[in-house]
Amino acid sequence: MKLAVAYATDVGRVREGNEDNLLVDEHLGVFAVADGMGGHRGGEVASSTAVEALRAAIAAGQTIDAAITTANTAVIERASGDPTLTGMGTTLTALHPLAGTRLLIGHVGDSRAYRLRDGELERLTEDHSLVEELVRDGRITREQAEVHPQRNIVTRALGVDADVEIDLLTIAVQTGDRLLICSDGLTSMVREREVARLLGTGDNMQEIAEHLVQKAVDNGGEDNVTVVVIHVLEADPAHDDAALVTDAQNDPSAPEVDGRTAVQPIVATPLASAPSADLAAPPSRNEPIEPTVVSDSELPRRRRRWWRVFGKATLAILPILLVLGAGAVALHWVTYRDYYVGTAHGSVAVFKGDPDGIVSWWNPKLQWVVTGLPVSRLAEASRAQVQAHGGMCHTESRRAVEACVARLQRLPAAP
Repeated sequence: MKLAVAYATDVGRVREGNEDNLLVDEHLGVFAVADGMGGHRGGEVASSTAVEALRAAIAAGQTIDAAITTANTAVIERASGDPTLTGMGTTLTALHPLAGTRLLIGHVGDSRAYRLRDGELERLTEDHSLVEELVRDGRITREQAEVHPQRNIVTRALGVDADVEIDLLTIAVQTGDRLLICSDGLTSMVREREVARLLGTGDNMQEIAEHLVQKAVDNGGEDNVTVVVIHVLEADPAHDDAALVTDAQNDPSAPEVDGRTAVQPIVATPLASAPSADLAAPPSRNEPIEPTVVSDSELPRRRRRWWRVFGKATLAILPILLVLGAGAVALHWVTYRDYYVGTAHGSVAVFKGDPDGIVSWWNPKLQWVVTGLPVSRLAEASRAQVQAHGGMCHTESRRAVEACVARLQRLPAAP
């Protein structure tokens, strides 16, 4: 299979830095886009960690799904060693050519992969996002999803859970197909019909990549924008039959590849990664693209997906909250277990709580004022006791404090 590959990325008009990262490695035959999240620093670290781990795993012979799992672990481990990176994560959409006419796609998040054939643009991946779930459930339309205020909330990303669910699909391509991997900075700013037009215009892949990115920036550039465009210069269907037989032996449940996205994820074993000699350099370049991970050095400030950050932060502090809550309950019980007799509004009164109080909301509580027993009627000694700080007759028993009041009522009145 011969491919021409080009790419472009831009910070956009709103973000301070670029949290997107991309991978173009023609020697390994792997192409990917990662869109980071997690604040000023975390997003760029998450996306760069993911693509670097992905490339290393593919180089070590891992299949694309195993390589993405390795990338997920790498992001989690990177965050665990730095408190400032807590809650970071990234999308990842990766494409890996197989033998014959087949490509394998691994996907997590809301970055996307498309195929343009005969002027028709087909989305190959499914967004793992809140609005996509609402569309699938019929609660909103596709048009409403494009402007939904929560369209940036993803439901699946690398770096969030140890067990990441990966969409894995095999597609068949033919000579002349054009493939696009992009972050949602493109699709949130440019409608798919315009993406199709730009992707199909001209033969200079680098200019196409740059025009796609520039269109997103011109339309507002509310997010970082990254694209990888691939032109299938030559696909050899003669290799497909033997390759499919071998894959069927490895995975008997794998359906046949008919040129469309598989309904169920397929685990296909790469038979032969496209060698560098069969991968043509982009027509716009004078020499082949060197294997590289492209990333901006600027520290980004991507949209904050607060629901994820809040959820992970809550899990981190939950044990502390439980301890504090248990302590507060115990302190409340200790503070309010005792009764005592004091004075209120010129009469003998019963209080519950620590006479010294602790804080403003844990001061003694007035239980009842003993009617018919003004303080002035008490003998001097008894009056001094009830008026003293802390009162008299401290007890944990309500009956005992009531008996104390009854004794005061029976005492002779002051002269």
